[in-house]
Amino acid sequence: MHTLRFKKDRAIKISEELFPDELCERCGRCCILHAYKTEDGIKTIYCEHLDPETKLCKVYKDRFKHRCLTVMEGILAGVFPKDCPYVKNLKNYEEPWFYRHLRD
Repeated sequence: MHTLRFKKDRAIKISEELFPDELCERCGRCCILHAYKTEDGIKTIYCEHLDPETKLCKVYKDRFKHRCLTVMEGILAGVFPKDCPYVKNLKNYEEPWFYRHLRD
């Protein structure tokens, strides 16, 4: 049996071609690493590289060296909220459960 392998650099180039950075609204929501329910509501933990004030990544140019996902990987992993420009026109896309609670 053969394992399917892909080259990350090639995946990055294809993802950037299909999903240009200009579509990003810089909301920072895709940088949520964990979300869980507490007595006080939903607790979210963001990537350490996200600047909470500007909602910008502090290591954006080198983000793939820090194991960030490409947009394509993010879509397949289901990390974006459904109003994100990268997924809002995908009819079968399902956002993570916690985004419904963050909008309340």
